[in-house]
Amino acid sequence: MFLSALIYCYLCSSLRFGEAVLSAGSSYVAAVYEHRVFLNPEPRVPLSRCDALKHVQKNLDIYEEQAARAAKQGAQILVFPEDGIQGFNFSRLSISGYLETIPDPQQEKWNPCKEPGRYTNTEILQRLSCMAHGYNLYLVANMGDLQPCPVEPSSSSSCSPDGHWQFNTNVVFSSDGQLVARYHKRNLYFEEAFDTPPQTEIITFDTPFAGRFGLLTCFDILFHDPTVVLVERGVRQFIFPTAWMNQLPLLDTIQFQRAFSLGANVTLLASNIRNDHLIMTGSGMYTPFTATYHHARQGDPEEGRLLVATLPVLEESGGRTESTFSAATDSGYCQKDSCDYSSPPKTVPSSSFISSMITGNYHRVTVQSSMHWELLLEHTL
Repeated sequence: MFLSALIYCYLCSSLRFGEAVLSAGSSYVAAVYEHRVFLNPEPRVPLSRCDALKHVQKNLDIYEEQAARAAKQGAQILVFPEDGIQGFNFSRLSISGYLETIPDPQQEKWNPCKEPGRYTNTEILQRLSCMAHGYNLYLVANMGDLQPCPVEPSSSSSCSPDGHWQFNTNVVFSSDGQLVARYHKRNLYFEEAFDTPPQTEIITFDTPFAGRFGLLTCFDILFHDPTVVLVERGVRQFIFPTAWMNQLPLLDTIQFQRAFSLGANVTLLASNIRNDHLIMTGSGMYTPFTATYHHARQGDPEEGRLLVATLPVLEESGGRTESTFSAATDSGYCQKDSCDYSSPPKTVPSSSFISSMITGNYHRVTVQSSMHWELLLEHTL
């Protein structure tokens, strides 16, 4: 399961997308925040709505501080991570106090900050909306959505016996606080609290400063739907909230995020959780031409990190075209604190090591060919 290599090769070779093209003279300022989330110490124990709000208030206060910092640096869009508001490891029952029913912005217009009385139990949405409005930026966050099942369910949908769906959800607010996009995560990763949506959602939203963005969440990036579908439809700028546990050798955040950006010739705004115990770190903003990213190292303080960068606006493609991707990104590609390029080793590294990745064990073996050293990964079932 050579995941990084597979997605890069699939996007570059199979789909053969066209070269990413800059809009003449166009750029925008983006920000992502790697968040050290305040976790519920007993996530399996249900909380009242009041107690759940007291908990999320701690994380939303940090969001507010970072939104202010990003705005001072000219950010026009700010991305927060998956699970950053309530945390994780909930059961279906214990997360109930954190959930809000999020209206579909494709069906109705709603500004929670300006119209707080339209719906009840939407305190989180209201706070996020007022952040976007107060700091005059587009804001992307991740939270739990509670949706009733249809009265007459279709044959293609399955509803839980409790009569409602619970979705891992990205929400997007415009700079005036209007809810402009809602995306339900398709590909769940051991998420007992949430349901898989009955249909794959292909969600984008438009901005006045950079055009269209597509929405993904964490594990989605490894799957055809919705990721490749969005790229096939010409989307060239992606929002990627994630709660990603780094797993060597193939699932490290920075390598995977950069591989996706380069392989598909797209921009990726990736915001991760910071949690040393779970090996969660790695956030950044990647284009085919530049990258700004952060990956904590052993011994670094366990704290959040705001990244802000000026990015080029990419023109959308019309679909599949012959790839003319070049390696023009070799010079001046990365910024910030993770730019340690080293020349290829002249001597072979240690002969092998054994590691795990998701639910499988991997054995790394080094062999020598007539031309160069080659590293092979043997999947141990």
